[in-house]
Amino acid sequence: MPSLSWTRSHPARPGFRSPLRSTLRFTPTAWAKLLFLRDLGHTEVGGFGISAANDLLLVTDFVLVPQVCTVVTVAFDDVAVADYFDQQLELGRRLEQVGRIWIHTHPGDSAQPSSVDEETFARVFGRTDWAVMAIVACGGQSSARLRFQAGPGGALRLPIEVDFQIPFAATDHAAWTEEYDRCVQATEKILFAEDPFLQPWLPEDEACFDLPRPNRRRLPHSRRQ
Repeated sequence: MPSLSWTRSHPARPGFRSPLRSTLRFTPTAWAKLLFLRDLGHTEVGGFGISAANDLLLVTDFVLVPQVCTVVTVAFDDVAVADYFDQQLELGRRLEQVGRIWIHTHPGDSAQPSSVDEETFARVFGRTDWAVMAIVACGGQSSARLRFQAGPGGALRLPIEVDFQIPFAATDHAAWTEEYDRCVQATEKILFAEDPFLQPWLPEDEACFDLPRPNRRRLPHSRRQ
């Protein structure tokens, strides 16, 4: 799989700037959708940022996948994650456009990653050449961190901006609400990794489509409670 590199001998992909000057940017519509979905329920919600083909740190859409959510956790349906990648690749998008920016919300004021966030980021994206974890809290705080594997590897914080110079479409609250109802199942039960209700989201589901995926149970789904 092609890797992202910041070294002079291995130039970065077109559309990337030096990491010292990098910013995670959102189109106004993508940002509006993220905030709308953040505030629609009382739990965390999570999904993937869709990147522009020529600028992988420009988020043009935020997409949910079926998930079970509490006020402190998000558990993705791993079968739905695989389906999501298949659908995006069928649309002609590259894996790095649709599977490198993990975005989720926090119901409180803090956008700092929790220990569960850090464990998930390391476990799921640890084998990818680069990835971003972005968090937007209901209190208005936001945070983003880029992790990359090139050379000795490393990580750096990214500022988050909304790029109003990019043309943007009108909001679509009806479609966004339908996506939320279809994908988000709220529960009061706190889910832990050893709970049989949680099936692990493995790195090969996200990054290595040539590796066989074992058959795993799809999480039950219902409209939000």
